[in-house]
Amino acid sequence: QLSIFPEDIVKLIRLGQPFALFSGGKDSLCLVARMCKLAKAARRDLTAIHAETTAGFPEVETYVQTVCAELGVPLKVVHPHRDFFETAKRWGIPSPRSRWCCETLKVAPMRRFLKTIEGPRVIFDGIRAAESTGRAKYTPVWYHPAFKCISVSPIFYWSDEKIGHYIRRNKLPESPAVKLNTSAECWCGAYQGRDEFEALLSMHPEIFDKLLEVENAQKGKYTFLFENGRRVPLVQLRVAPNSSPVS
Repeated sequence: QLSIFPEDIVKLIRLGQPFALFSGGKDSLCLVARMCKLAKAARRDLTAIHAETTAGFPEVETYVQTVCAELGVPLKVVHPHRDFFETAKRWGIPSPRSRWCCETLKVAPMRRFLKTIEGPRVIFDGIRAAESTGRAKYTPVWYHPAFKCISVSPIFYWSDEKIGHYIRRNKLPESPAVKLNTSAECWCGAYQGRDEFEALLSMHPEIFDKLLEVENAQKGKYTFLFENGRRVPLVQLRVAPNSSPVS
């Protein structure tokens, strides 16, 4: 197990131009706030990078800009070449086994931006071991093959309780993703369940309808929602929220 201390992070910041990835969720919020303090200690200018996936909530996009303005952190927003909905109509709905959305909507735009940066750079992300058993196997300092630089996870060993305590103690603004009961990332459908899609229909029916258009383009072959290994067309949630899955 690799330990990482504040003094280690300060040294890593000095390796090159530092960038913090800010999705708009609570983990990346703590990351950016924490990195602001450490970057000042290292006497380096920190820049936040946010990928506007075109499949997220407009409230989160506004929140990201507000937080960076309050913290005094320059923000770079990157965009994919084609929006999620049009791409999903062509390529199919993302799934845990086919998460093309992450590479196309997030990694590729960030990679294009980072290629424009001259000299060495260091990326800081909000990955935590407590998020999943898969991420618990990660290491907090590694070489990112897509970004071609060192990638660091300063809050890798933070617990859920520490995340909440850090937000309260530093009086950081709560992400709208908490009230929206979803990930700040996007509505790609790879991991969302029935409750989240029903919440989306209630709060943002215009986004829900765009997902219906994506499903219609699949001609019944794929759906965003799976329950017990079976497809559940989103149109069923609109007409009858408690309807049974179809085979």
